[in-house]
Amino acid sequence: MNYRSAADTIEMIESVLAGSVIPRLIVVDNDSGDDSVERIRAWADAYAGSAEWRAIEAHLGSESSPFFEFRGPSSEVQSPKALITLVASGKNGGFSYGNNVGLRIAMQNPAASFFWLLNNDTTIDTGASVAIIQKCREVADIGMAGTQIRLYHRPSEFQLLNGMRFNKWTGAAAGICAGEPVTKSFDPQSVESETDFICGASLVLSRDYIRRYGLLEEKFFLYYEEIDLAMRSKGVLANVFASDAIVYHKEGASAGSASQLSNRARSPLSEYHHIRSKMIFARKHFPMMRPLYFLQNLAIVMRRLLRGHRPQAVAVARATFGLPL
Repeated sequence: MNYRSAADTIEMIESVLAGSVIPRLIVVDNDSGDDSVERIRAWADAYAGSAEWRAIEAHLGSESSPFFEFRGPSSEVQSPKALITLVASGKNGGFSYGNNVGLRIAMQNPAASFFWLLNNDTTIDTGASVAIIQKCREVADIGMAGTQIRLYHRPSEFQLLNGMRFNKWTGAAAGICAGEPVTKSFDPQSVESETDFICGASLVLSRDYIRRYGLLEEKFFLYYEEIDLAMRSKGVLANVFASDAIVYHKEGASAGSASQLSNRARSPLSEYHHIRSKMIFARKHFPMMRPLYFLQNLAIVMRRLLRGHRPQAVAVARATFGLPL
């Protein structure tokens, strides 16, 4: 999904096309309002005449298809005909909305069993697609799968492995092995058992999951989509870790989010949607926790003010009281 970051999106696409197995790609522009669509289309026009595309065509053989197609906001939902489908959504409805636009198109292909949601500010290792396919074929009744995620700008460190641990008392999450060196050994089964939810920057959903539990919850504009997905299917479908699949993430490039690995403060936009989504999540899954989250949010407001981050404090307060940003 692209939002005002065509250069990142193009880099991500090129990394997928360099893989040993190339999936069909559906890129959704979430109403960027800039020249993103034109830049991606211009890149695709140039790539379609390249030696790289001719090599991919030769590799695909009888399964060869057009390289690129464009769909506007009113396009009818149907199976993609090209290797890359660019969709102009016509609306910035947030992370869930944009991904759901792509998933509805992808679901029209009956041959597709798994759908990889991949942030546009990521790149992937050449063997990542193969590693995901192999893992998903090993286990029956898969709901979701995650990958290694390494920091794009510090590739010697993990952003996390697979996903995060979630603390319902605080509504906060912590990445598994966050900040650890990639040379550190890990046990994939232990990582799977520790994972409360898989990170949405690199998340594989099965057709079976979507058939049973539906698409992403669009009430969340940003954040908490992944833990909501995990809560819906808890204990029914398996969530697995494709430990050999490596993804590199620029971490918060679009929304200005931060983590324990960042030295920057969250942007007001990120603060607002993090708190807003936390309260929506609590209402849906842990209604008894809402008063506690409310008090925690007020404490966050005070901390932001003490640190001189007034715009962030205002954003947290407005989200807490259900006001628009």
